[in-house]
Amino acid sequence: MRKAAPKNDAPPGGRRGLPAAFRALMASEAVSSAGSQLTLVALPVLAAADLEASPSQIALLSGAQFVPVLLVTPFAGRLADLRDRAPLLYASHFARAAVLFLVVTLAAAAWLNYAILFAAAVLLGAFTALFDTALLAYVPDTVDTDDLTRANGQLAAVNAVSQTAGPAVGGLVVSGLGPGLAVALDAVSYLFGGAALRARPKPSQNRATRDNASIRAGFKAVAASDPLRRLVAAGSLFNLAEQVALSVLFIAVVQETDHSVAFLGFGFSAAGVGSVIGARATARYGGGDGARSWVWALLVSQAALLAALWSLDFGVWGAAAFFASMLVYGAAMAFYNVHSLTRRQLVSPEGMLGRVNAVYRTFAFGTIPIGAGAAALLLLFTSAPTAATLVAVLSVVATWVLARGTYTTERQDEAWQAR
Repeated sequence: MRKAAPKNDAPPGGRRGLPAAFRALMASEAVSSAGSQLTLVALPVLAAADLEASPSQIALLSGAQFVPVLLVTPFAGRLADLRDRAPLLYASHFARAAVLFLVVTLAAAAWLNYAILFAAAVLLGAFTALFDTALLAYVPDTVDTDDLTRANGQLAAVNAVSQTAGPAVGGLVVSGLGPGLAVALDAVSYLFGGAALRARPKPSQNRATRDNASIRAGFKAVAASDPLRRLVAAGSLFNLAEQVALSVLFIAVVQETDHSVAFLGFGFSAAGVGSVIGARATARYGGGDGARSWVWALLVSQAALLAALWSLDFGVWGAAAFFASMLVYGAAMAFYNVHSLTRRQLVSPEGMLGRVNAVYRTFAFGTIPIGAGAAALLLLFTSAPTAATLVAVLSVVATWVLARGTYTTERQDEAWQAR
């Protein structure tokens, strides 16, 4: 359980600013997150244009960066509990910069091949998994407990802006400068991100001891904690249901209506804009009863996805409702993610935050491919809207049951700490 840090007095007429260590983290994340969007576009283009990779090879390359999430995250959680997190963060930045500079150098010398590029993508994914896991545990080191929601919201807003505008900007940069220079720019962004963190490191609080630092201990800590069990179960169920709904939505737009893939793309852009709005709103107004906030945000996001799906057959007004629903979905998801993270940070046992977040990410990401398979199976027996509605209703009921135990106040947090 995270103990409250000493509070700073707010300046007259406004809220206090966040500490220098967090501001350095924000600057690092803003630059490196924007740069990573360049590589997301540039690596497949590099494979197709310079290495003449086949479509299946390009698809494997795109997925290679995400495979290490499930494999590396448990070990990353252990490292984040045992060691200072700031060095893990800037080491991850510098390591990714080195990998990207190696790719650029080999490409310039005409020595790059698909196997090397694939290995580089896997390494990038591994260092990103280490960074993301350590980042979630590092934020509480940099701010007071009362500022956690605001800090998480600001980081979420930075990432939402990058993910919303990044693909379009990345496409322009790649087309204008070429994939090699785009990858080099991303490497420079990681160098800047690492330097910013190294300049303002913050020693880790509540580190684990060697006698309780196993990966298994993280799973046991989650299993022994009622609020953490509920958070992990609710997040995993929601990701499964969301993946079903998104898979079904794609099929409904492309195959069962007269809309184009571009229409769906604009829908996801609306969701991206919504995520920026939701994250900014959470950073500005977040706080209070975080448990209630994330539960309601989760339920609203489910309802918004269903509204988007059922609005597709109603002409112009249906299209307007679709985009509005996707906007609400993005905003609710950002609000949910910030508050869910804050709850984990508040109720995790001391010295366990890295491994608790690793357990959460392992289960939450692990349900995504299951959801895609479930969508394919359901569509064999029923229509797309019916399949999505069935899964969403089951998810909402299960989430509501799980969430009842997370309706907590500060007094209940103290009761958990006393256990």
